[in-house]
Amino acid sequence: MPPQDKIPDIAFLFEASRRLNRALELERLLAEIRAICLEAVNAEAVNVLIWDEEKKRLEFQLAFNRADEAARRLFLRPDEGLAGWIASNDQSIIISDLKDDPRYRHEIDQAMGFSGRSVLGVPIHRGRGVVGVVELLNARSPGGFTEHDLRTITALADPIAVALENALLYRDLQREKAGSDIIYRIGLKLSQSIDLEETLGLILDLIGEVLPYDAAGISLVRGDPPAIELVSVRGYPLGSEETFHLNVGEGAVGWVVKTGEALRIPDVSRDRRYVSVRPTTCSELVVPMVNEGVVIGAFNLESDTPDAYHPRDVRLLVSLANQAAISVGRARLHQEILSGQRLQDEVDLARRIQRSFLPATDPDLRGFQISGSTIPSSEVGGDSYDFIPISDDQLGIMVVDVAGKGMGAALILAAFRAAMRTEVRNEYAIRRILFNVNRLLCDSTHPEQFVTAVYGVLDLQRRVFTYANAGHNPPLLLREDGSVAWLMEGGLILGAFTDAVHHEEQLRLAPGDHLVFYTDGASECVNGAGEEFGTERIVDVARAKSTRTAQEIRLALQAEILQHCDGKAQDDVTLVVLKVL
Repeated sequence: MPPQDKIPDIAFLFEASRRLNRALELERLLAEIRAICLEAVNAEAVNVLIWDEEKKRLEFQLAFNRADEAARRLFLRPDEGLAGWIASNDQSIIISDLKDDPRYRHEIDQAMGFSGRSVLGVPIHRGRGVVGVVELLNARSPGGFTEHDLRTITALADPIAVALENALLYRDLQREKAGSDIIYRIGLKLSQSIDLEETLGLILDLIGEVLPYDAAGISLVRGDPPAIELVSVRGYPLGSEETFHLNVGEGAVGWVVKTGEALRIPDVSRDRRYVSVRPTTCSELVVPMVNEGVVIGAFNLESDTPDAYHPRDVRLLVSLANQAAISVGRARLHQEILSGQRLQDEVDLARRIQRSFLPATDPDLRGFQISGSTIPSSEVGGDSYDFIPISDDQLGIMVVDVAGKGMGAALILAAFRAAMRTEVRNEYAIRRILFNVNRLLCDSTHPEQFVTAVYGVLDLQRRVFTYANAGHNPPLLLREDGSVAWLMEGGLILGAFTDAVHHEEQLRLAPGDHLVFYTDGASECVNGAGEEFGTERIVDVARAKSTRTAQEIRLALQAEILQHCDGKAQDDVTLVVLKVL
């Protein structure tokens, strides 16, 4: 049996694991890693590097005891530096004198105000692969780093790896959540702005909350022949808008406008498409703004840090650009209206926005039939429905009605749909999804701009429907035996009460059962005598057509409603019918 001093302290390792598991935020975790490593081994500093698979490099999370922005800008390419050698060879190492070791990058520690003399380094593993490196620098003990030190840090490597993986995953989820919040806020806040200059400035300010930049610009395509003009900027030299003019295809922005594709440039000095406006720019991200299938401009972010933008940043900026393009299109339309263009153009645009969110087809479900439609009224309402794939055996079903009419309702509907789809990816519990979306609505809209909705998840395998009703018309559950139930469980409307809580209910469905979702445009449709269609007629039609397909039941309901109001529905009529085979 080896001597006691050759075995890492089990109690210390247990306590270290407990401390690491408690730290979920990355900043706190890195502080714990530094403290634990320096408690375990008498050294001056700790480095932690993590492998970024998309960028193919080791990135410093902790550099010479520092976890600030300057530290996180440092990285090593594969097999570069001593950490790169450790990762590539999957081998721990002790070096007592770094002075003559060609693998060590002395310029990195010197840039951070440090001077490396000795090092102990171990690889970090997850599964079968190396995902990072932990280094301790400058042993304080006269004898330098020992084999016992190496065994201790090696024993700590696994709990460090697990904790880092959890913290990085949590950070990514928080970033994605922040991004979805910004997308949502852009849609809601810009729904109240019709001035183009104000709209573009607000967009740039909101982008900076989730994607840091040293300079940013929004360019629009104008004129005939079309040319690209820089119309709103942050961080560029004074007068840049007047001097910046490109033809479609010229420069990075022109290339994006021409191709309609996003462009991420890690090093602008190596890309001939970059047009230099700022001498300090090192990397750039450009994405197109697309409105109704046409590229109307581009977003451009520039950073003074090399390779500053991650592939996931491309996806986020594209989402922001698509949302902003609607607002820019709306602002442009408003300018045209002020110049004498027809008001009907705005109504048509709002209608196109609304229609663009409706499912193109009804999904083909194993063991079920489902069919949905929205019948537009003369005015643009806020009705919609959506089928959201969650997994092979689960489908999200949503029916929504936004208070109000016109462009405002259409844009709130667009933002609400984007927020719901984002939350469905981030959360499983329906109550949490509605809670988060309700908070966003309350923060970004007036109480009178509320939303009613029913959202549920259909489990195809178990034939279970779990739902919550947020102040919406209760869907009809028609059982095979003819009995009727109404889906009331849930809570208050969305967007009016910040701390509203919604409860879920689970329904077990049987062959022959039907669910009928509808908006108030169906039940409150009025005939010439002032008589509403009502929910009893919905029940009667569903019973009478219960042997038909889901689509046939929906079409029969649709025909009865339109006949009742002489073909002139006062509000949009949305219907979704689900049938258990």
